[in-house]
Amino acid sequence: MENLQIGFKLVVALFAVLMYIKIIGRTILNHVSGLDLVQNIILGGLVGGIIYNPNVSILKFAFVLFIWTFIISFVAYVCRKNGKLRRLFEGQIIPLVRKGKMNEGGFKKAKLDILTYSNLLKNIGIYDISDVYFAQMEKNGAITAFTNNFDNYAVLLVIEGKINFSYLDGIGKDEEWLNEALKKEGYDDIEKIFIAQWSPEKFLIIPKSKEHKVKLDDN
Repeated sequence: MENLQIGFKLVVALFAVLMYIKIIGRTILNHVSGLDLVQNIILGGLVGGIIYNPNVSILKFAFVLFIWTFIISFVAYVCRKNGKLRRLFEGQIIPLVRKGKMNEGGFKKAKLDILTYSNLLKNIGIYDISDVYFAQMEKNGAITAFTNNFDNYAVLLVIEGKINFSYLDGIGKDEEWLNEALKKEGYDDIEKIFIAQWSPEKFLIIPKSKEHKVKLDDN
């Protein structure tokens, strides 16, 4: 009987975790932020701890998973609406190099030593740290960097109506330049832009519009 109960819990866990991923989003599979890692660890602990506990019924098990999903969904919603809380829960981007100058405070904040930094640069094809014009540590601990040769790079300067000042500064531009560049493309209101990606070759701008939603084929 106990083995049968464990089997039912496993089935419930399978469908609950699949639903959890559906609700929260697939980014948790890639650990985009520290919050993704923490929620996955706790979810694994909950499932693993409850499945083999005979004192917890299947109904209670499902209820616990429901509560945890609700908590994470609420936190994710609040983070989307409040930038300060988002930085608190998910962490923030840490500038390491700006316009060729290394930010020692950024390295200390990121707890990143030069040897590790050098190895991370090699992973993205940069072998000389003196060539780095721009570098930052992302929320998931990855390093984004490029040299002063912008020909090989494209950066997101506007994301969902908000200026990405980190990348804007990284290419040596300011807000005034961005506004003028967008006006030349026919866009006066940044808030109406979904994505603006700049590269030396082109300026890709996608406005906020239902027309740009892609219809998914469920077959």
